[in-house]
Amino acid sequence: MSDEDVPTGARSRTADMIVYACGVAGLIAVLGTFLPWAGATLADRGADLLHSNRSGLELSWHGKVVLGLGILGVVISVLLSEIPRARPFGLALPVVGGAIAVLSAVKINAGDAIAAKLLRLRIGTFQTDNPVVTAEVGLGLWLSLVAGVALVLGGLFLGRSAWRATGASRRPSGGISGDVSGGIAR
Repeated sequence: MSDEDVPTGARSRTADMIVYACGVAGLIAVLGTFLPWAGATLADRGADLLHSNRSGLELSWHGKVVLGLGILGVVISVLLSEIPRARPFGLALPVVGGAIAVLSAVKINAGDAIAAKLLRLRIGTFQTDNPVVTAEVGLGLWLSLVAGVALVLGGLFLGRSAWRATGASRRPSGGISGDVSGGIAR
């Protein structure tokens, strides 16, 4: 069964589910900016001496932009679900999701700077013999990155289904084109 054989109602229900999923992905990206994006732990002889982490909003402007783009993704999803004429706004979802994914991926090594700072603090504050500093990627960064990818995929699916819907509406009914029926010209 091809996409052309699927009833229009089933296609629109699938598109509605994708729109709702994109809205949830936007909310997850927003939530991810408030959770830790990067962290580091200073340990000595198996004991954690100091742990520090930063949320997406504390790291740099990247988290603030991801927050704004996540809100934009939610707004676009609400518009798509409530206003039928807003379908062209669906083309913005892959762009918004791509920007969220890229901005999140850029900060994947942000824990290294925090780890370096903890090592400098170790000299003055914690006089340890065998310090071990580990950098970590926080849950919020992973959530934002996955949400961005979900928005890209959802937006691409919506664009593809809209493109197929416009192509299907331009085809003549019955699958007969012009004066040709069953391969024999009339």
